[in-house]
Amino acid sequence: MAVLQPNRELIAPPPTQRLRYGLFNAATVLPMTDRMIGNGLQFYADHCGDHTELYNQECGVDSPVKTPHEGTELIGTDPFWVETRLRCGTVGRTADEIKAAAQARLVASEQRRVENVLWNGIAAQPDVLNLVNNVGTTTVVPTAPGAGAAISALENAFYQMTGYVGTIHVNTVAEGALEYAGFLNPDAGVLRTRKGTAVSLGDGYGINGPEDEAPAAGFVWAFMTSYTTVWRSTDAQIPQPDPRRVMDRTLNQWDVVAERVYAAAWACPEVMAVQVPIAAPATAATPAVPA
Repeated sequence: MAVLQPNRELIAPPPTQRLRYGLFNAATVLPMTDRMIGNGLQFYADHCGDHTELYNQECGVDSPVKTPHEGTELIGTDPFWVETRLRCGTVGRTADEIKAAAQARLVASEQRRVENVLWNGIAAQPDVLNLVNNVGTTTVVPTAPGAGAAISALENAFYQMTGYVGTIHVNTVAEGALEYAGFLNPDAGVLRTRKGTAVSLGDGYGINGPEDEAPAAGFVWAFMTSYTTVWRSTDAQIPQPDPRRVMDRTLNQWDVVAERVYAAAWACPEVMAVQVPIAAPATAATPAVPA
């Protein structure tokens, strides 16, 4: 519990800055419906994959066949809750102030928590879509050393499967190497490669790769997915109780909770991964990308 110093002037806290670059910048953040909160979500990914081919329409060709392709599977995920609970003495803080304090704590840290779930999942909720446990992830092996070669190989492999810009997910420890390689270009609040791929630098992300495989020394894993969307509940959907009704009167303490419901998914089933060296600049001493 904070104790007020009686001879000091109580002033407003210093102003915060914008939230750091991360998943909430690289993704589109949309409101959830009540049904999403209760049951999760799913959608068809009809535009995914490369299902085109050349067709011979010359005269004299006997009934050329156009190859049929199977329909796309559903992509789905379950919601998860992010919360913070604040206990503090009632002296010097009003109910509205303590409620705002809990909300501020939630806003400051929820992006990191959502990044962590998107990377590692939740053990108690196996149907929450996540990168480490995704089935069918393709590992890419670059043909040259350095972070630039790794990300270039990742994008090249991914864009064989789709024409739409995707999202690269990587821990912030790779920032220096990606910046040196020229892969972090601010564009209207989003970090992008020259191809337009959104780059999500997440300090909530892990460094392990597919099936929780640890990277080689001096490397981190990076995943590339199709465009990522985050759904978030509104304040009206998850109303917080009046602090005056839930305070601990035996100890004269506020006891306030702030919480939101989240879900996150990428638009197509294809996921690719590569190991990225974190040394910057890349030198002859930089380790080669493991095969």
